[in-house]
Amino acid sequence: MYSKLFQMRKIILLANLIFINNFIFGQIKTQGTSDLPKIVNFSDTTLPDFNPTLTSVDHKTIPASEYGNKKDVLYRQRMEYLSKNKVETGKKKISFANDILPKIELGYKANIPNGHPADNDIAVSNGEKVISAVNTNIVVYNNQGTQLLSRSLQQLISQIGTFTSTSDPRVLYDSQTDRFIFTCFSGSLSTNSTIIVGFSKTNDPAGAWNFYKLNGNSFNDSTWSDYPIIAVNGSDLFITFNHVKDNVSWTVGFKQSVIWQIDKTRGYQGDSLKYTLWSDIKYNNRNLRNICPAKYQSEMMPNNMYFLSVRNVDFTNDTIFLLEITNSYNSANAAIKQKVLKSPVKYGFPPNAFQGKSTAGIRQQLMTNDARILAAIYENDYIHFGSNSINPQYANAGVFLGKIENVSSAVPRLKTSIFSSSNIEYGYPSMTMIGNNAIPHKVLYTFSHCVYDSTPGMSMIYQNTNGEFSDIVRVKNGTNLIDMTADSIERWGDYSNAQRIYNNPNNAYLVGSWGGPQSGFNTRMLTWVAKVSVDDTTSPVSSIQNLSSNSENMSIFPNPTQQFFTTTLNLVQNELLNFEIYGMDGKKMYTIFNKIAYAGKNEFSMSIQDLPKGSYLLKVEGNRGFATSKVVVKE
Repeated sequence: MYSKLFQMRKIILLANLIFINNFIFGQIKTQGTSDLPKIVNFSDTTLPDFNPTLTSVDHKTIPASEYGNKKDVLYRQRMEYLSKNKVETGKKKISFANDILPKIELGYKANIPNGHPADNDIAVSNGEKVISAVNTNIVVYNNQGTQLLSRSLQQLISQIGTFTSTSDPRVLYDSQTDRFIFTCFSGSLSTNSTIIVGFSKTNDPAGAWNFYKLNGNSFNDSTWSDYPIIAVNGSDLFITFNHVKDNVSWTVGFKQSVIWQIDKTRGYQGDSLKYTLWSDIKYNNRNLRNICPAKYQSEMMPNNMYFLSVRNVDFTNDTIFLLEITNSYNSANAAIKQKVLKSPVKYGFPPNAFQGKSTAGIRQQLMTNDARILAAIYENDYIHFGSNSINPQYANAGVFLGKIENVSSAVPRLKTSIFSSSNIEYGYPSMTMIGNNAIPHKVLYTFSHCVYDSTPGMSMIYQNTNGEFSDIVRVKNGTNLIDMTADSIERWGDYSNAQRIYNNPNNAYLVGSWGGPQSGFNTRMLTWVAKVSVDDTTSPVSSIQNLSSNSENMSIFPNPTQQFFTTTLNLVQNELLNFEIYGMDGKKMYTIFNKIAYAGKNEFSMSIQDLPKGSYLLKVEGNRGFATSKVVVKE
């Protein structure tokens, strides 16, 4: 078992959810068509590339208004905690059920962000061509980490027009088509807001691309498009944006989040783009905020796409919104469905993370923004996701990691966890499936870490098929504080990424930030790319061990039955068990109840007087597995 370097706060609970099922709400659909693209050749060296940036050293990154007030409250809570509790710095031995650790195969210093935040993203082809993107530039590497090409975003975008600025790059590898997709935005006013979307013409990211311009102020309402997230299915590209009001900070100017649904085939072919713009997406008359698509991991569904959102500016909340766009753009039948889920562990508005002190003796902090869902993935009717959050045990910054099971069912189930420790804080999580079999749901997470009174770096954690987490593994330790401005609060994100290699799925690439050596007048946030692997051949196991070797897994008595039946369960540990009745067609009919059962022998019985004559399946599910048995009801 691995030796733990710190005491970790770990909360893993299972709950039945309160939800509103398949509620179609009053969103607005706007249809549109783009202009034809312009060809941008990433390898064209005839154009000068000055890679310009302008950083205001005296600019304060403390959020305004509501954000700033809440950060102040959380800072005071943190200082009160520290005044009463000693920060643990010694080694502690902690036992974990999952002792398989992800292994670092390759790591290298990547892009140098000239500004802040870094906004790290990554996309990797089956041939292991790697695109690493930050807020100011894009670099292409081969599978050995050798740089093949470097271009500033400014130089690339200038090939299709004149823009005031570029920001928030996102890159994605479409494994179905063996192509790449790129997006970013330009402008921070309604008068100049432009969305840039690029589709590679081949599987070589250093070659030619079709670049499109979309109107970032499609509603003519004095808002501009900020913070894109992208995903694809078999038919379409989806981009979510936040619309922010003119001349105010994004922290106070939020108006709504929207979803662009774009026919991706036309982008690859170089035709004008056809799209639906989904807007006015609400629950209880409040706009959903920061909508995050769940990326497919192996087999893409041809038509639908899932999305998640939370109440990310609340001090504490347990609501998670699950959205689904039900069909392709070309079908003309697409609609949005919504379910409202309740998390067994509450998330909350995160405090800023603590670094060490500057040379002037001032405590340096790292900005955590809010509790928005930063990344989500979909696989085999499961969604895994992550966000920043407060960890109430230590009053510090942690990552909120969750799993939604049986996503397409009437009653999805949710498991959530919060990770941080008294002396290490985490932020900006991302994740990818890893392994050859999609059914076991093996997941690799990456996130930023910051050691109390020390430096920020990049970590990862592996969750096995039974939902058990490994120890947290350091991918890259910082060598210095991040200190780019005169303010004591520095930018830390705003996102990281992880992507499996689709034709070598035991391996994945990660990208994140770390505090590097001094550069110029200050110490910068730098980028690190790592290739990692997981060697885990285990399969899912059930902790429900029954007295009978009955092929139906559980022994039911009497069976057939007229009034009631009983089954016996032997458990190896305490578990929260959920009991459900299904029809023989596999459709769930009733949730009976859920209750803690204790290690050892347990008996469950129930009346069947209200069940019509016929055959049914009893399903008993625990934290680590499930068992089923056929029940025959006779007259």
